Amino acid sequence: MGVSTTAAGYRFGPFALDVRTGELMRNGYRIPLQEKPCSVLTALLERPGALITRKELRQRLWPEDTFVSFEDGLNTAVRKLREALGDDSNAPAYVETIRGRGYRFIGEVEEIPAAVSVSAASAEAVGQNAGFAGAPSGEQPAAASAPRRWEPIAAILAACLVAAAGAMLVLHWRAVHASRISIVVLPFANMTGDASRDYICNGMTEELIARLGRLAPERLRVIAPTSAKMYANSSKPAEQIARELNVSYLMQGSLEQQGANIRVAVQLIRPGDQSRLWANVYEGDLSDQFEFETSVADAVARALSLQVPTLARAEYKPDKYEAHDAYLRGLYFFSQRSKEGFEKAIDSFGDAVAIDPKYATAYAQLANAYNLMGQYNWMSAANARSQAWGAAKQALSLDPNLAEAHAALGFSLWFYQWDMPAAEAEFRKAIALEPDNVDAHHWYEQLLMTAGRFPEAEREMQAALDVDPRSPILRTNLGWLDYFEGKNAQAIEQIQSVVRENPNFLTAHYKLWYVYSTLRNEPPAWQEFQWVVHSIASPARQQSVLEAYRRSGYAGALKAMALVNDPEYYGSMVDGARCMIFAGDREAALRYLELADNQHEGWTIYAPADPAFAPLRTDARFQRLMAAITKGNTPESPVKEIPYATH
Repeated sequence: MGVSTTAAGYRFGPFALDVRTGELMRNGYRIPLQEKPCSVLTALLERPGALITRKELRQRLWPEDTFVSFEDGLNTAVRKLREALGDDSNAPAYVETIRGRGYRFIGEVEEIPAAVSVSAASAEAVGQNAGFAGAPSGEQPAAASAPRRWEPIAAILAACLVAAAGAMLVLHWRAVHASRISIVVLPFANMTGDASRDYICNGMTEELIARLGRLAPERLRVIAPTSAKMYANSSKPAEQIARELNVSYLMQGSLEQQGANIRVAVQLIRPGDQSRLWANVYEGDLSDQFEFETSVADAVARALSLQVPTLARAEYKPDKYEAHDAYLRGLYFFSQRSKEGFEKAIDSFGDAVAIDPKYATAYAQLANAYNLMGQYNWMSAANARSQAWGAAKQALSLDPNLAEAHAALGFSLWFYQWDMPAAEAEFRKAIALEPDNVDAHHWYEQLLMTAGRFPEAEREMQAALDVDPRSPILRTNLGWLDYFEGKNAQAIEQIQSVVRENPNFLTAHYKLWYVYSTLRNEPPAWQEFQWVVHSIASPARQQSVLEAYRRSGYAGALKAMALVNDPEYYGSMVDGARCMIFAGDREAALRYLELADNQHEGWTIYAPADPAFAPLRTDARFQRLMAAITKGNTPESPVKEIPYATH
């Protein structure tokens, strides 16, 4: 549709824009929107689907103002527009960013003729939206039933999920422009008063997400646990959560203790009209929990057999409940993403496979825990590599089609063994088996980024963000990808958006330090570096860094942090090399990279494409070192037998 001179406004989704008054309405109610964001929206709506360049927007918004900070002004205007629409730049429903070029409106737009009242059109949209995705006319939500025993629980919750899936299928067929139905399973609330039961709530949430996600990934988008957990104990209304995650349905649950039994309440709601499609309350013994979870997934698959293929393989059931309980504890500790959490996760997953040596999924998660322990420098690279490799291979020997195990093996092959072709094959296998596996997409993106294959890396990152849009690590690494591509302004904007929401997220501060230091922008680089030092160094080391800064400035502080012969040194050799290159000492930076290579530190795989090391790329020593890495120079095979139960 071209630019219209007769339109009174435009309608899209629940929104209507009156171009004559500059008023934006949602379902008939006015939404405050300032002049510049409104002008951006108008420009986008006039040519939906077309790229509107940053130059065009500048000429339109600031035709004569030569003093305005255009980049900041436009970024602010777009950000405020997205806030008004409830749109997410990482998973946009309306305003898509075209990196380095401009923006495009990707929603369906209807022009409102000049003869029609925009407010009336907005009110009409309310009526259309109210019946858009609901149950058949006249159907009422089912009331909560009385508590039931575990035997019928599978059928009960299956009915819930069947009802939800049925409603979602109705939405799917009616929503011509929606590619997939979307749902989020919010963290189950622990109402027992016993914090030691938190792991059960966490496990129920994660396993229900996993089972729903395997039903029909080409038709059903299930938000990943990381993004779902951002809303644990949230006071945000359901409609806002749904808007932020771009989902159509929310599932909520709670856990109560009643003697030896637990009592679980579950409901499925449609946030658009606050209707409850299904609700039920039931109680039972925890020892049947795994059978209950598996039965629900199987029942849903059978109920949707005309639309959803039967699951390719049945879920493995551990021989003993204690093995599954230990696995759930492992998931809970793993999700904490701390040194202590990973150590406890390794213990718990080790317990699970010791109780049931055929528990492939527990082996795969054990491999993930070892992989990340080594990546975070909380375990030697050699030990992490061998343990992760052995656990992943054991998982695949038990279940060759386990996506988690292929992803874990791919990580080990890439990060520790620098064998990119073999790692890429494993990541592709994992994605083929489980298209919405966030870890597989994310780690494959990191491989592609370190190989300099940036367009492919962007594709994989967007695939990960599609199902995990609020993940701090994904959003941070999206900015890191911008940095590797040389898009430094975008990288800073992206990573700072994570820091604004997660002020204590160390990885974001780390990567802002990289970007600012590479740009030789010392004031913000020093600010971020202080944050990193404060987070990872001992008080004595922090003091020595501050004293070095007073004596010798930023370069002195960097060198004080990177003294590897000091027993208090914490960090990777590659970070030591970054400190030295940022300090202007190329020779020392090369020595650190040679140390990293000799120790086969995983982070060395990033060095060939890292912009921080651009000053070294003409050096023959650096070229020889990087050539050996990029050729997939792998160490000898890891040990074959691993003591998985580590305690």
